[in-house]
Amino acid sequence: MISLLKLVLRLVLAGIFLWSAIAKFMDIFTFGEILRSYNLLPDASIKLLAILLPIVELFVGIGLLIPFTQRIAAWGVILLSLAFAGGLLYNYGEILPYGCGCFGPNEAQAVGFLDVFKDILFIAGAALLLLLNRRKTLA
Repeated sequence: MISLLKLVLRLVLAGIFLWSAIAKFMDIFTFGEILRSYNLLPDASIKLLAILLPIVELFVGIGLLIPFTQRIAAWGVILLSLAFAGGLLYNYGEILPYGCGCFGPNEAQAVGFLDVFKDILFIAGAALLLLLNRRKTLA
């Protein structure tokens, strides 16, 4: 049963991060505008981050699918999701022109509880995956 839960967690998180990376790669320019709309970074760093962030998400997604890299990838999920949640909390209640932009551009909407909550779920899923893998090594 634990093996099945680990597999489901890995596949779901990998799917989410791969989907997010691909959506951003499909329109990297607009993703840069999404990042700019958060008003967190200087303009000089937006282009670089717009390229690096989907690459990191892609590696995290792939890493979750490879058994010997899943722990590192799970930490990647936690770190990325903490950063994303921080950006969302900074803009909480603000209307962003592309929505949260988590999976590419969306319609303009205010950042709300559900936007932050999904990152909390990703963190919880990755933490559970780490815990389940730890139990195996302790047993």
